[in-house]
Amino acid sequence: MLISLKQVSAFYTNSCAVLNHIDLDIRENEFVGITGKTGSGKTTLLETIGGLHQPDHGQVLFHDRDIYSRNFDINSFRRSLQIVFQFPENQFFETDVLSETAFGPKMLGMTPEETEELVRNALSETGLDEDIYKNKSPFILSGGQKRRLALACALAVSPGILLLDEPFSGLDPDGQELIIKTLHTLRKNGITILMVSHDPNVLYELSDRIIVMSDGKIVMDGKPYEVYSDAEFCSRYGIGQPQTKRAADFLGIEPGNDYSYANFLSCVRHKIMEAAL
Repeated sequence: MLISLKQVSAFYTNSCAVLNHIDLDIRENEFVGITGKTGSGKTTLLETIGGLHQPDHGQVLFHDRDIYSRNFDINSFRRSLQIVFQFPENQFFETDVLSETAFGPKMLGMTPEETEELVRNALSETGLDEDIYKNKSPFILSGGQKRRLALACALAVSPGILLLDEPFSGLDPDGQELIIKTLHTLRKNGITILMVSHDPNVLYELSDRIIVMSDGKIVMDGKPYEVYSDAEFCSRYGIGQPQTKRAADFLGIEPGNDYSYANFLSCVRHKIMEAAL
């Protein structure tokens, strides 16, 4: 198993559990969505997996080794894993976009030629034209551009594991579509991705599994169609349902276990043809 959490708990200073006896296995090359109401523990879970928030109890294992043990090489682990935070401006400290994106490869000892190629590819993948943005300060970019730059900085070091906290917040539809395409490509290239999001449409499209959290606990861990099939469950935990699922229910269409847009449209066409006969 790539990453395993064993009975992981973490507490606020007032003794309220933000993570409560979490057991979780993450397999290599998986895309795992994490959702739930605000304050359910999603970001803390991501930071705990990323080596940034040591739990009060339990273990976080990477290839069966506890990442918080004294003899674990946490720096090497963090080089193979990149986190894109919910507020990307907190990650920036360089004076221009080019320097910000190049920081990671330089720290890993890449040659100038390797760094240049990695930076160019990362900016291109996230829709940031190098000629336009390279001399701009990261701090004057729009919210959506900052999110794309944060993702570019992560991709520039070619991580094996990518942790994303609300990467679509603040993006316009074009920016969101570009990042979705990028994540599809990363998934095909074998990168393990954990993504926190409130958007059921994006989570359904991208995820192999979805984890639903509430009060620091995992209340469901299943396939996207399993998570979103029960309207009462989704309402209780405030996670919503994909637009296609809600539309199918409204129209009386049975899409089976496939709520994708392609299958939804196919079902709509079939229903129209039946009505025309």
